[in-house]
Amino acid sequence: MTESEIQRDIKKYLEDAGFRVYRMNSGYLKKNVKLAPPGTPDLMVISPFGKTTWIEVKTETGKVSDIQLVMHIILASYGQLVIIARSVEDVKEIVI
Repeated sequence: MTESEIQRDIKKYLEDAGFRVYRMNSGYLKKNVKLAPPGTPDLMVISPFGKTTWIEVKTETGKVSDIQLVMHIILASYGQLVIIARSVEDVKEIVI
């Protein structure tokens, strides 16, 4: 399964469960168009109860890059929950 397929399945599962899910595009689109900072997790999830969780989506063999790891540490230092999900099952166990 590709990363985009896993991300799609996670997004659908969470939205069906009542969560707001935002796909975060990071880096630069063009010379003057900046998206989210490099390393930002793939999904920002807001629960109906106001809790925010950040999800980095990876395939079974996918690795977290150094810049992604730094961003995870920064978010965690602000009290944010950051998880690495390789399947919908990973999200079920942690987010809900």
